[in-house]
Amino acid sequence: MTSLALPACTRSGSQAAADVVADPQLQQLLRHVPADTPYAFIGMGSAGTRGFMDKMYGSLTPMLKLLDSKRAELERGIPAEHRKLVTAILDELQGKLSVDGLAALGLDVEARFAIYGLGLLPAMRVQLRDAKALRAAIDRVQQSAGVSFPTRKLGELEYWHIAGNYVSGAVAIVDDQLVLGVAPTSLADRVFALLLGSELPAQSLGKSERFQQLLVDHDLARISAGFIDARTIAEAFLGEGDALNKDVLAALAPELAARWPQLGDVCKQEIRQLVALAPRMVFGTDKIDADGFSGKFVVELRPDLAQELMAMRAPVGGLDPASIGEPIFAMGAALDMDRALSFVQNKAMAIQSAPYACPQLAELNTAASDISRELKSTPPELWKARGGALVLDDLKLAGFLPSEVRGYVSIGFTDTKALLNAARQIPPLQSLALSDDGSVHSLPDGTIPFLNGLAYGVQAGRGGVLAIGKDSEARVKALLAEPASSDPPLMMMAYDMHRFGELMGQLSSATGPMPSEMQMVMDFYKSVGVVTYDAHASERGVVMTTRMKLR
Repeated sequence: MTSLALPACTRSGSQAAADVVADPQLQQLLRHVPADTPYAFIGMGSAGTRGFMDKMYGSLTPMLKLLDSKRAELERGIPAEHRKLVTAILDELQGKLSVDGLAALGLDVEARFAIYGLGLLPAMRVQLRDAKALRAAIDRVQQSAGVSFPTRKLGELEYWHIAGNYVSGAVAIVDDQLVLGVAPTSLADRVFALLLGSELPAQSLGKSERFQQLLVDHDLARISAGFIDARTIAEAFLGEGDALNKDVLAALAPELAARWPQLGDVCKQEIRQLVALAPRMVFGTDKIDADGFSGKFVVELRPDLAQELMAMRAPVGGLDPASIGEPIFAMGAALDMDRALSFVQNKAMAIQSAPYACPQLAELNTAASDISRELKSTPPELWKARGGALVLDDLKLAGFLPSEVRGYVSIGFTDTKALLNAARQIPPLQSLALSDDGSVHSLPDGTIPFLNGLAYGVQAGRGGVLAIGKDSEARVKALLAEPASSDPPLMMMAYDMHRFGELMGQLSSATGPMPSEMQMVMDFYKSVGVVTYDAHASERGVVMTTRMKLR
């Protein structure tokens, strides 16, 4: 754990990734994960998880108590044949939905884990805090319910068996790990041998240089990292690639496997070229503690496509999350629509000039023709758009009506003359002398019903800003003069759950007492602060970052 706690800046990215993967306890998980798994999510263990989960469980305590008070009512709705088992499980979990309670069951919120595919079906291995405690809890449930979970053996390994017609499941405690997975019934022994560890994959994720490079490339060698590999999945659908992936898919969809011999080399090559446009999605957590968490999702793009997307970025005033701060609500997006639509138009024309030969891709040829036709009738104004932002910094209510509002709307638009002409068609603005010289003007109170303290400005070739509330003129001026970012976001969204909860409380006070269930939901909202999402274009693709603050 020491290596995981050190800041990433103390070692090279490659060494950090190597240290994480080499961790002996993590290796005990990764040695069971095939290197060619189509997807995986690996938890590396983090001491900060306890603080995060402590706060989350604390916030949920009132809801859990409410559910407990309604338990008898809930149990009556369960079919009679399952009622005793559900009751036994609930009895075992009574008072244990907390970090310490889960520890008493043998579970650990800081545990290393691996969720991955054996073929296309999911498997999971979780490091246990106390395997004996978990087994004892399962025995108590069986005894209390008067049942005995069916078991099977694979060699010397015994597991709980979940029977099914086409898909079967297995659950086992193997050494200090809880193991769960499903498999096509016809391949159960083969898949469960890998799941339970009586056989090991020829090449594992623990020895995969490609996985280590993923950690380096995306700076995820700390808390958790995962991926969905479209190339591996596509190979299985083409009847190629890893034998297990292909065989599991064939067992699940024999009608698909029957068509594999009909797929010629041309079809396979064209499908692979399409998959190469966005070959993988990567995700993970890079921070988690009592203050909240942050993570990322990356849609990797083919390098030339990623470069093209980067060239489509467009600065829009007030869109950058760093300058927005912590509003009640904010959303926005930006894209150079002239460049984006031209790119789409050129690609559609290229497909029409050299259509796909694979019959299974014939619909793409049709779509290219439709897109080319639709773009010819696209309004000229759309090509001049660059995006916009809506930010609500503060809102106070008097009953159902706003008594105080602070925020702004920002629009990116290169043809500002056309923008002003459109604004002049709005009745409240028809009498105003609108210009795009960058000057800031105030609007008379009441120009827009219920909104006062309005100011606006339009900058030629860039766009306009409408602000409301205290210091609205200064805000318009600042946003119009905001320097263009070298890495403007493609989109962003932010919302403050705590302040939303407060607003809901203000609304409820105008309508009468809030039901206790709704009050608990609002109280949970108030335990969470600002949640933000923003997407950027990078040399690797589209990077979506998410952050959540706890209060």
